[in-house]
Amino acid sequence: MEIIRSKEFTADRSWGAKNIANMNGITTRLHWTDKSIPSPLS
Repeated sequence: MEIIRSKEFTADRSWGAKNIANMNGITTRLHWTDKSIPSPLS
């Protein structure tokens, strides 16, 4: 089993992700970015 600490996780590119769980076909991913999401209200 791999222990993943979200505070320490970085991906190789913005919006990169790592699959961290698969429960009966339902997946959980940890996403990382150093970019902000543009506000739709701008």
